[in-house]
Amino acid sequence: MSRFLALVGLSLTITVTHADMFKPSKADQVKLGLQAAQEIRKKEKILPATDPRVIVLRRIAEKVLKTVDDSKEPWKYSFDVVDSKEVNAFALPGGPVFFFTGLLNKLKTEDEVAGILGHEITHSRKEHWAYAYADQQKRDLLLAGIMIFGRVGRTAGEVLGLSSEVLLGLPFSRKHESEADRIGFTMMTDAGYNPQGIVDVFEFLKKASSGPKPPEFISTHPDDGRRINSIKDMIAAQNRTYKPMVKLPWDATTYKTARTLRWHW
Repeated sequence: MSRFLALVGLSLTITVTHADMFKPSKADQVKLGLQAAQEIRKKEKILPATDPRVIVLRRIAEKVLKTVDDSKEPWKYSFDVVDSKEVNAFALPGGPVFFFTGLLNKLKTEDEVAGILGHEITHSRKEHWAYAYADQQKRDLLLAGIMIFGRVGRTAGEVLGLSSEVLLGLPFSRKHESEADRIGFTMMTDAGYNPQGIVDVFEFLKKASSGPKPPEFISTHPDDGRRINSIKDMIAAQNRTYKPMVKLPWDATTYKTARTLRWHW
């Protein structure tokens, strides 16, 4: 996600909320997300609305969104596909969601797509970026204070300026990732999809991931194994029969094979 968001050069005056003086308002989240999405569409190759993958993605997204009532929220949802070999998907503040063809081409069922969509939509709905931004600002202020009292040469303003350079590249916390897993699970099952789909996604990502991973306690993401087991526990707790998974109208041989594995969720 960070490579694409690094392309976005935005200037936005942040309006703080009463609950947390560091957290951007919902209106600002929507504005920021719309601006970032517009920049991504200008700089990257976006598949046309007539592409089968875009049609299927948006149809599934519409079905998943119907499981929640956001009528009183300002969110502006959109769903686009970036023609890239990276295996990834991400949500911007306020509602825009982007899938990479590298991921979409590898998926086998609509249920897998629904599981990822539920996860990404939750990041926007639950304002995870805004909370991450607020936490980063607090850490910067603390660091600025330490540097000032420690007589380090860099000014507080310069320290605070560092976070603005990576404004849209903040990682979500383990707490937010777990919440996105949990609520995304509910959204996909309420929409009638089989949750085995999201289990299959995480198992695929676990197998495809290369290189050593840091221990869970120092990682911003939950451990893959624990994540899979948590979803399996939720499936067992529902104690119900799900509909058979629906195959996508393409398979791994239809499009070029993805080569780069990167995902933030």
